[in-house]
Amino acid sequence: MLALPVAIVATNIRFAASEVRVYDYSVREYDAAAVSRIPESELLRANRELLSYFTAADPGPLHIVVTNTNGEEDTLFNARETAHLADVRVLFRGLFTVQALALALTLTMAVVLIATSSLRVLAQALLYGSALTIALVAATGGLAALGFEQAWRQFHFLAFTNDLWLLNPATDHLIQMFPEPFWFDITLLIGAFTLLQVLLIGGASGLYIYLSRSDEQEEQPPRHLLVPRPLEPRPRVPPPRPRHRAPSRARPDEVL
Repeated sequence: MLALPVAIVATNIRFAASEVRVYDYSVREYDAAAVSRIPESELLRANRELLSYFTAADPGPLHIVVTNTNGEEDTLFNARETAHLADVRVLFRGLFTVQALALALTLTMAVVLIATSSLRVLAQALLYGSALTIALVAATGGLAALGFEQAWRQFHFLAFTNDLWLLNPATDHLIQMFPEPFWFDITLLIGAFTLLQVLLIGGASGLYIYLSRSDEQEEQPPRHLLVPRPLEPRPRVPPPRPRHRAPSRARPDEVL
């Protein structure tokens, strides 16, 4: 029940962080080429280098060179942005590890439940885990609706130990390529995918529990066999009455 929400949410975040179409969506949707004065083709190429930096086991230092609209070659990210991206990579690698462990733990416990109990018990655990995930997504959505900007800033305070994430939209290409509205869109997308997945899992689990309720009742012994019958009181037997022999008169030759 506890491993399922972590596994699903972390898997969706990992998918988004490893999908180049997510990066390209931000560049195209928020017109990063016009804001940064770098051709869109160059930014799309940079996205692939950035994705390789996040997902490769040992990518080396990040150094992306692009050609701007004036035909001049320049480094895409300055030193502050590059340092922040290194922190983001560490965060992603930790998330990937948590996702793999949570997914393996969920699958292992599912096999254990099937082997030691029944498929119905597994369905109940999946149903409870789905309900917990829905509650967490609803709480996160409520915070985002009340004020995504403040929630996003608070996330950075918790996730990073420095202020390198404080960038200037007028000069820093990283925030021009991935502005705050993009992160709001991705948060909604991850939340929607998570809700869809847990609704399918929870719905299938609940349907199985409903359809298998008659089988569970048949497997249980009758109620009168489960409750021990009270012991009937034993009949009272009167104590034995010993037969006493009548005393006989002692003869004179008997010694008393």
